Amino acid sequence: MKKYILSVVLALIIGAICGQLFLRQYGGYKGIKVTSNDGEFLYFIRYGIYDDEKEMEKSTLDLVNYVYKIVDNKYYVYIGITGNNENLIKLNNYFSSLGYKTITETFLITNRTFLEELINFDTILANTNDEVVISSISSLVLEKYEVIVNGSKN
Repeated sequence: MKKYILSVVLALIIGAICGQLFLRQYGGYKGIKVTSNDGEFLYFIRYGIYDDEKEMEKSTLDLVNYVYKIVDNKYYVYIGITGNNENLIKLNNYFSSLGYKTITETFLITNRTFLEELINFDTILANTNDEVVISSISSLVLEKYEVIVNGSKN
């Protein structure tokens, strides 16, 4: 009996030592990329949540452009999308100056075409403080999202 217990303990110790050696060997390797998802988390600026479509349409009459999602029979309206934290601040400040109370949410977006388009828009947005340009870019991003990701136009 002692012989079996000693063999098991010895096997566990050797296994732990080998495991540590392998982990140390690959722990510092920079060539490994984590690919747990095939997309990016983007910031969506939410304008409001509505119980039905008529209420949503009535409340969004003054908006230049928006997209919406239906989740649990509620209409979630979004007025801005960006992948850049500085642009998120810029957009939130812009919408705040218009008197809109917004909330930021993040969603994983996997559509490569849209993500590539968004990089271009985010670059332009990062280099401007002109409110007309900010408004135009925000509208264009929403239009691209609607066409490319949702496959339709509002």
